[in-house]
Amino acid sequence: MANKRLRPGRVIFAMGMIVGMGFVLDSARRDLFKPNSNLVVSGNFKSGSAQYVEGSTESRQELGNEVQTATAFKGVQNLGYTELSIPSSRLSAGALTIVDERHPAGELSMSGMVSLGDAKNEYYTLMSNDTMLDQDAAEAWNKLMEDYSTATGLSDFIVYGTTNTYTGDGSLCPQSFLESSMGNCVDVALNGYGSVISYDGADVEGWVLQNCAKYGFIVRYPQGKTEKTSKEYCPWHLRYVGSVHAAIMAEKGFCLEEYHDFLKNYTFDNAFTYNLNGVNYEIYSVASQGDSTPVRVPISGDYTISGNNSDRYIITAIKR
Repeated sequence: MANKRLRPGRVIFAMGMIVGMGFVLDSARRDLFKPNSNLVVSGNFKSGSAQYVEGSTESRQELGNEVQTATAFKGVQNLGYTELSIPSSRLSAGALTIVDERHPAGELSMSGMVSLGDAKNEYYTLMSNDTMLDQDAAEAWNKLMEDYSTATGLSDFIVYGTTNTYTGDGSLCPQSFLESSMGNCVDVALNGYGSVISYDGADVEGWVLQNCAKYGFIVRYPQGKTEKTSKEYCPWHLRYVGSVHAAIMAEKGFCLEEYHDFLKNYTFDNAFTYNLNGVNYEIYSVASQGDSTPVRVPISGDYTISGNNSDRYIITAIKR
């Protein structure tokens, strides 16, 4: 075979191509791994996921119907967290808000409400098809009623009212509560042999009170807590607060007022931890600072914020 000679021009061209490719690959690597401070964070507590999208100059987190400015933290102890500025209007919003004569309700957003006439299953009935309820509460109530029917063979509960329960002459729920305006309360009665009767939490139907915490509901005004709640025992008035909070209150025997007092002891640096169904939660509170309060939350978006309608915000976060 004839010897092939290497031409100097070809060698120089090949070396140039190698160097050029090296610059291109290094630039791509830098772009891929450089920190991105311009993120719009859209988190979902229920799904445990967050989506990251390129944004402008600051990170922002959707909180309810408002968009709040978020600022990243520095320091190892704050890794994975960001800071929101929460307006004072949020003190009266959230699943744990106390609403009574001393703490009026905030403005109800209908965006998270559903019609039970459309959303209900076959395991209970309604006094009115116009009954509205918070969507998360409605889903939990449907599951509670389904499991009650499976356990007892009964489907005798009636949702007597939610946001505007009738309390006039002959009412089976003779007392109304200001907190019902929030849209996460259920007042119930029973179908009894062709007539509607009041629900006292006894007999087979007591299964609902014994198990409602597993579905995120509490008896808002339980027995033996009148001194704390200023209300008599109302087994027919249930409130949705979310599964983790209902579980803790049931375990510790707390009413909602006692739970708020308990959470005052826990801050971001000393959070209360709780495991529910294999998921680890951190719960901590932040004292309101007036018109705007800085609150630390996971950048993943796996959290919720509720005001107590007085002086604090309560953050519930999934711990990764």
